[in-house]
Amino acid sequence: MEDVAPAPKPVKLYRCGTLTYTKAALAILFFWLFWGDVCFTLMESVTGPIMLKKFERLGASNWEVALILSTIPMLIGSVLNPVVSFKSDRYRGRWGRRVPFLVAFLPLLVLALVGLAFGDGLGVQAHALVNSPWCRTHLHLPALSLNTVTIWTLGLLLVTFAFLNTFGTTSFWYLFRDVVPEELLGRFLSWFRVIGTLSAAGYSYFIFPYSGTHSTAIFLGAAGLYLVGFGLMLLNVREGEYPPPPPYVGGETGVVAAAKTFAVECHSHRIYWCLWLCTFIGSIGNGAAVFDLYFKQGIGLDMAQIGKIAGTLSITVAILVVGAGWLADRYHPARVVLGAQILGMGVMLPASMVWLFWRPDPAAAWTFHLPFLQYLPYLHGLAAFQIQQSFLIAFLIYVGIGAPVTALVYMWDPVLLARTFPVSRVGQFAATNNLWRSAGGLLGGLLAGGFFDLITPAVGRERAYLFSPVWLFGFSIPSFLLYLKFYKHWKRHGADAYVAPILEEAVVATAPAAAGASGQEPAAAAAGP
Repeated sequence: MEDVAPAPKPVKLYRCGTLTYTKAALAILFFWLFWGDVCFTLMESVTGPIMLKKFERLGASNWEVALILSTIPMLIGSVLNPVVSFKSDRYRGRWGRRVPFLVAFLPLLVLALVGLAFGDGLGVQAHALVNSPWCRTHLHLPALSLNTVTIWTLGLLLVTFAFLNTFGTTSFWYLFRDVVPEELLGRFLSWFRVIGTLSAAGYSYFIFPYSGTHSTAIFLGAAGLYLVGFGLMLLNVREGEYPPPPPYVGGETGVVAAAKTFAVECHSHRIYWCLWLCTFIGSIGNGAAVFDLYFKQGIGLDMAQIGKIAGTLSITVAILVVGAGWLADRYHPARVVLGAQILGMGVMLPASMVWLFWRPDPAAAWTFHLPFLQYLPYLHGLAAFQIQQSFLIAFLIYVGIGAPVTALVYMWDPVLLARTFPVSRVGQFAATNNLWRSAGGLLGGLLAGGFFDLITPAVGRERAYLFSPVWLFGFSIPSFLLYLKFYKHWKRHGADAYVAPILEEAVVATAPAAAGASGQEPAAAAAGP
């Protein structure tokens, strides 16, 4: 009897909307996205540190530095991010809805980097122009120093860079949700974060030391890398097909209708209000982080010890976040984030309050004996060693407990949000979340500062900062209750098969076109919470 050959094992396929991948194709996709992240991270890393050195050399005031490097870019992002997100979600082009935005602004962003590379020279030319007889006579410009003109020339170039970079940053992060299979999103974004961290660390270690003497070469190198390297990624990453864009609320058109649609769709369901308020209140609580240095000094740590804890924490989180990504894919990020919040409120914050009741003398230390080391030639000096008490306890709390909690919390944004926001409108919902986070962050720093000033007369200035965990715990409670409400809604409406609710009239209007297409929720998604 003739033997029958066993049937070939079916090839495992991964799907994201209309896109289908084999393992090999998925590996190629991940390679290009990770490579794009390296180019993008290095491009962004050069501006802040180099410009700080330039502004210091030019004698810029603190308010000028804060305005140019922080306030104006934050305002640009707050205004432009929702606009780009909304338009990108609804754009339909030959190359998709994200890649066209990245391609269109790639050369402009490169030109902005080239301009920063020669910013000092442009400042000299601008100084000659504004101090020319014609400008002094017809424009009535006052006499300005070379340094002043150069500072604001560089500032104008930086503002232009921030404006253009908003298009790239926004579209690049939304691209992942459109091309990476959902069941692998947690692990992908975890590795994405690790690679970004390593790229930034590599820049800080190998390139930053030369930023004071070779800034022009560094800017030109970043521009060339971004043009060629990021451009190659855009040529090799393909988006799938999307259904027709959803109409505006009420079927209207125009800027006012777009703004109304943005606001109504993102706030039309109570469950989204739970998420926005959770983000907003949590960001207010995190406002105490502005004073974290004062808190660490208040518990008896010196600058070297603070640096050791921060560095170890960053490395440990970068390692643990890979495992957190696997957990998010295996058990869903909603469960992982819930566990992180429980650990944070139940373990991390109570442990951080130990300093309110126990503050050892800065010189107090514990002696540890490891007798077996005395037999090892190179380590016998460590057979007996001392560790400062405050440093050891702080290390155990903020690295031993804090690192796992932080790695799990990273699954909130963007992993959880990417999997629970409506796929067809993921950009505008992510932008709304950023707006609520920014509002909470701006308010949180001011309120936390007022809180510390309020209790200073009663407990003293140094001890006031030890109440930072109390401040954070107070805002963590309502934030956790709001997230718990969302979590119950998520379980009640399908859990792992959850489909995000969107505005009913938009679903009804687009349901026929959405059948079987990627990036659009089915009509059943309209069910309210």
